[in-house]
Amino acid sequence: MEKLNDLRFIIGLFFTIVGGLLVVLAFVLSYDKGFGKNMNLYSGLAMLIFGIFMLWAKRKA
Repeated sequence: MEKLNDLRFIIGLFFTIVGGLLVVLAFVLSYDKGFGKNMNLYSGLAMLIFGIFMLWAKRKA
């Protein structure tokens, strides 16, 4: 229960889950035209990296 008191864990978990979903959706969904796939992929990777960093920061503290 102490994990939930630390904001780094909650933020890291949220961004890791959402980023992972966006990366998966970038490969699963098909788009006709536009930059929808790239946008999902790039924003998902950025969120995933940030989420993993926050979880890593929580572990080191």
